[in-house]
Amino acid sequence: MDQFKGNSILVTGGAGFIGSHLCKKLSSLSSNLTIYDNLSNGKVENVKHLPKVNFVKADIRNLKKLYSQEKTDLVYHLAAQVVVPYSMENPIEDFETNAGGTLNVLEKARKDDARVVFASSAAVYGNTTQLPTPETHGFNPASCYGLSKVVGEQYCNMYSKQYGLEVTIVRFANVYGPKCHGVIQDFLDKISRNPEQLEIIGSGMQSRDFVHIHDVVDALLLSATSDVAIGETFNIGFGKTTTIIDLAKTILRILGLSGKTVIKPTNTPWRGDIKTIWFDISKVKEILKWAPKISLEDTMKELIMERKIIG
Repeated sequence: MDQFKGNSILVTGGAGFIGSHLCKKLSSLSSNLTIYDNLSNGKVENVKHLPKVNFVKADIRNLKKLYSQEKTDLVYHLAAQVVVPYSMENPIEDFETNAGGTLNVLEKARKDDARVVFASSAAVYGNTTQLPTPETHGFNPASCYGLSKVVGEQYCNMYSKQYGLEVTIVRFANVYGPKCHGVIQDFLDKISRNPEQLEIIGSGMQSRDFVHIHDVVDALLLSATSDVAIGETFNIGFGKTTTIIDLAKTILRILGLSGKTVIKPTNTPWRGDIKTIWFDISKVKEILKWAPKISLEDTMKELIMERKIIG
């Protein structure tokens, strides 16, 4: 990865789950790395140990602050409001952060003539009957979050076509791994509090495509260094879907709680929830020669041990 040497890199949302893992890798490849994060989701603890990193606590909605950062060669734009239920209750804030904030980042990149990798989401597809879902499926968001990501993508494409900005869009499935958030950590939290019962939001038959953070970081590195990635949109997932109730059963089996912990679905999904996420990843395999290497089954025990729920 010699392409990163000598380059100035800006990572918005760099103190978050995905961002901190990416920055850990980038800090070993570049001596000019800036993390720009308002810490609404991220934590300083995630990145304070990284060498040769400049940390800026600031919001992407603050264009003046963005402009004040030194000229950069590459922008990883990961900062976002990512909670679907929150977006449904606070659609204006969600739009201002995810759509307006993305526009600000693109303006910074245009000013600097920087390459951009934009983190989008499976939420842009909404509820689809085309499974696994390819990048060509089109937009049908079921949530305000998904819609704000659609707008972010459209701005990226506009800046690419009208200003010649080098942009790559990566749509993440459900990213998991050390220090992750989401359904896996939610289940572990609930079991820690009450091992006799595990509540599942919805029916439990909704399913997700789980991809490990280490595989995601590899995809992000390729997206920023490969010439064939410019102007492209890629699904980043494992290419397999797992029902939430099967995920719960796997966790309980590893913990030795099968038959002891009662699984209790609420049968009421949150507003804006998607029934199935299952990515077709053939495009990224063909163009970037990337493929996920780490399966959910192989790493679940490691994640549980990280939480010290089992020895």
